[in-house]
Amino acid sequence: MVDLEIYRVVGAAIAARRKKLRLKQAEVADQIGLTRASLANIESGRQKIMLHQIYKLATALRVDSIVDLVPASYSFEQASGPLRIVGSEVSEEQKSQIEQYVRRKAGGGK
Repeated sequence: MVDLEIYRVVGAAIAARRKKLRLKQAEVADQIGLTRASLANIESGRQKIMLHQIYKLATALRVDSIVDLVPASYSFEQASGPLRIVGSEVSEEQKSQIEQYVRRKAGGGK
């Protein structure tokens, strides 16, 4: 479902900020009252995050505003649309691999 893609985007931003600060999932999870597994699921977009948790995460991840963790705007219609990969040097198979990689990274996957 396209609407759930927002959780992958937000989760990826949370994971990126936590890693930039070199904090462990367990440290951040403890500060916000979640288990490490729950935070891991949030970061991967597998678990929905509640609004009050976003505020706690903003504090734990030392950002000035929750806006630093969520996109300023988000198009639900275009979230899962095709990626445009242009270039005569890129084969169809390579385009597919690039698209899969980008979607995994945008979603916080490895």
